[in-house]
Amino acid sequence: MFKSVIRLRVFVRQNRVILGFFVLWFLFGFVAFAYGFKLSPIDALLSAFYLRVHEGDPSVHFAFAYSMWGQGIVFGVIFGLLVQNALDRYNPERGCRLMAQLMRNHIVVIGYSRLGDRLVQYFRREGVPYVLIEKDGDKVDELLREHEPVIVDDAREQDALEDANVGEAHIVIIASSNIETALLVTKRVRDMNKRCPLIVRCYYDDLAEVLEVLGATQVISDAKTAFEELMGHLSLTALTNAAGGSSRFNKKGLS
Repeated sequence: MFKSVIRLRVFVRQNRVILGFFVLWFLFGFVAFAYGFKLSPIDALLSAFYLRVHEGDPSVHFAFAYSMWGQGIVFGVIFGLLVQNALDRYNPERGCRLMAQLMRNHIVVIGYSRLGDRLVQYFRREGVPYVLIEKDGDKVDELLREHEPVIVDDAREQDALEDANVGEAHIVIIASSNIETALLVTKRVRDMNKRCPLIVRCYYDDLAEVLEVLGATQVISDAKTAFEELMGHLSLTALTNAAGGSSRFNKKGLS
């Protein structure tokens, strides 16, 4: 359900100029019929939407011209929407990024690694709001074509984190295998969001304490924990509760 609402908001934002002009046209018609020809509000509204016959009416000539102009307006709006849709299909990254910007109280996944892939598939299956940041567009091509909230960018860039709306995220999971990304992004995420649980995948046990100092809530090392155990920490019930404190999951990595 949330995706339908977000996609509707994306559609409105992308086409706000066209839709705004459409609304202004009908508003112009209503005002012209109501105040120019002294029709009742109901008749003026019906006339503005081409639902009233004007034979023998003083407004008949204007109504004819309004109808002719309206056909051109409607055609222009439909053409504009078709062009916008074609552009979105040709370059879906823009729409997916805009979708990500509109997310609230969501989970941000950084890195489309094996872990990141499994998390995204789980969130999609369970209907959990999420945003994925991955700099390799080829890896997420299928998600882009399915209009998922994906940002194709380097998570180390401030713009990428801002567009993922990290400041209003409920949970952030750094699933990247790049340690430089893990260290830098951990610090930046914590600066942008002081309260959200921040879970970091780290292959090096000796860097776990550093990540915790930088703001990681949980550090998961490359050891024996299966994906299902992580889901125990990210159950749909747990998603409504903020985790507090710092806990390390050494010997509880992801297979």
